[in-house]
Amino acid sequence: MTRPVPEQSCPACNSQSVAAKATMGDRLPAIGAMVLAFLASQHHNVMMFLLAVGLSDAAMSFMTAAPIVRNVMLGLSLAMIAVIAWQIRDSRRPRSIRAMGAISIAVTIGLSTWSIARFGW
Repeated sequence: MTRPVPEQSCPACNSQSVAAKATMGDRLPAIGAMVLAFLASQHHNVMMFLLAVGLSDAAMSFMTAAPIVRNVMLGLSLAMIAVIAWQIRDSRRPRSIRAMGAISIAVTIGLSTWSIARFGW
């Protein structure tokens, strides 16, 4: 036989069972973290597949034969540029993190520009 869990109260806000309540605002970051972790692992898989195809003319022909893969990767790169730019504008972040974010943005823009110049949009 189990005992019922007693109601927990929050002295700061005078409400009952605050710990048991989970709003959508609490769930969204947790779900978002899981989705981003999954996408990060898939990004690695896609890159390993592209490396398996080869870094020579085979890879270049694959990029032109399957432009949807390249377009999706370019789109996600541009989305990450926006996320990193949004994060580094926060002055509370350490200067080293902000500098690495700026370097990452510059490298990503450079590689994206090269890719678009080489293969077109």
